[in-house]
Amino acid sequence: MRVRWVYAARAHLEDRASRLIAILGVSVTAGLCALGFYLICDLRDGAWHQAQQNAQNLLSLIEQSISRNVEMYDLSLRAVAEGATHPRITELDPELRRLTLFDRSATASGLGMMIVADETGRILIASDPSASLQANLSENPDFKALKADPALTLAVSGPRISRVSGTPIMALSRRITKPDGSFGGVVSGAIHLSYFRALFERLHIGRGSAINLFQADGTLIVRHPYQPQNVGRSIAGGATYRQFKQAERGVIVERSAIDRQMRLYAFAHLANLPLLVDVAVSAESIRATWWPRAQMVIALTLGLSAATLSLTLLLQREIVRRAAAEASSRAATEELATLALTDSLTGLANRRRYDDFLAKEMRRSGRTRTPLSLILIDADRFKLYNDQFGHQRGDAVLKAVAACLMQHVDPLEALACRVGGEEFAVIMPGAGAAEARAIAERIRREMVVRQIPHADEVGGAVTLSIGGATRVPALSDNPETLFREADAALYEAKRSGRNRVRFSEALADPRPLTRSA
Repeated sequence: MRVRWVYAARAHLEDRASRLIAILGVSVTAGLCALGFYLICDLRDGAWHQAQQNAQNLLSLIEQSISRNVEMYDLSLRAVAEGATHPRITELDPELRRLTLFDRSATASGLGMMIVADETGRILIASDPSASLQANLSENPDFKALKADPALTLAVSGPRISRVSGTPIMALSRRITKPDGSFGGVVSGAIHLSYFRALFERLHIGRGSAINLFQADGTLIVRHPYQPQNVGRSIAGGATYRQFKQAERGVIVERSAIDRQMRLYAFAHLANLPLLVDVAVSAESIRATWWPRAQMVIALTLGLSAATLSLTLLLQREIVRRAAAEASSRAATEELATLALTDSLTGLANRRRYDDFLAKEMRRSGRTRTPLSLILIDADRFKLYNDQFGHQRGDAVLKAVAACLMQHVDPLEALACRVGGEEFAVIMPGAGAAEARAIAERIRREMVVRQIPHADEVGGAVTLSIGGATRVPALSDNPETLFREADAALYEAKRSGRNRVRFSEALADPRPLTRSA
């Protein structure tokens, strides 16, 4: 018997080793996958962070360049607006007055001519002596705005075709105020859109990315790459513009209102100017910087994971092969013994094994004067269970009872048996009444915990009634004596309401009991 349990213990250890290898293999694979996922996320986050930094740096460069040129041009406009009403300047002859009002900033690259118009929009003088003075500015939006609002000092409009030069421009106009505070006309200048195009084209941006200059109201002035059909288009109704209005500068990720492409936007409102500039980096171009490396990480992770799982399977297969070889070597010699002494349904010892073991232990206990305990277990209302749920479900109940016994009965210290039908027994050599009662109570509670459904009228769950007896047998005692005492205790448990443990202690020898080794 002990040899059999040694084999069982060895098989159990091999099974645990196989499971440990499987757990280790799965854990390593999961770790590799987690590491791969972390690396991919790090690559993605790093690429987006780098794109954000590059876009902000590029935005700062564009912002400084545009602000510096526009502010310098605006200073010239202010000087002309102040000088246009000065009595000494107005009394000069036209050529000298032109030289006095307009400085050389009006001739810088990308800048259009400056024009002074009176309160009716009639052009009085231009920085370019060859320019025609026949046009009238009274219908220009910036002229109307400055005339209507005395508090408005600088108006930016565009893009539009210049009435004077006939080229696409962004116009900047300042109000001329007479000494009495009334509207005295405007001084208007222009920046050619080609200036912004040339500025943006010198900057490197990725495929699908863009640089945009807007008026504060969302009107597109110029875009790089240049798309003439979009010049003058308003994005005021789009989600990007709504977010642009919420802060002076920032970074957002949104779909473009122009071409619906997802982009990262670094934007800024130019200080003291009604202008907005953004650098829009294509999400696809950002993805192109990290996805190829991420694919390499994925391939490496999958390769290592596959190698780990393959090695795990090979090790498990070797363990299984060795276990099968050992099992086959002893299977022939144990099969008959197992069939003869084992209950085929539950795997416990059968009635034949019970009779042999109990008789042998009765004799041994009688010789050594050590206690012997017998526990009888019966499934409550089992016939009713079979009638209501069927014999197949009934067999499952018997297996569950056997599982309870196997869980709480040490096979090296005691023998659990199925003695017939729904009746089970546990023979415990050397065990006193307290120990046997404790084991019986654990078995009963274990069955309650399993909550196997039964008919409502019997409590709704399968329970066990358990009776036990402990004695130090006399040499003349036979197994039937101990069985009758345990059976009487089982009957008492049934009579008392079932699902309980009752014990009969009948010690043939009053001397103190000792536990056998």
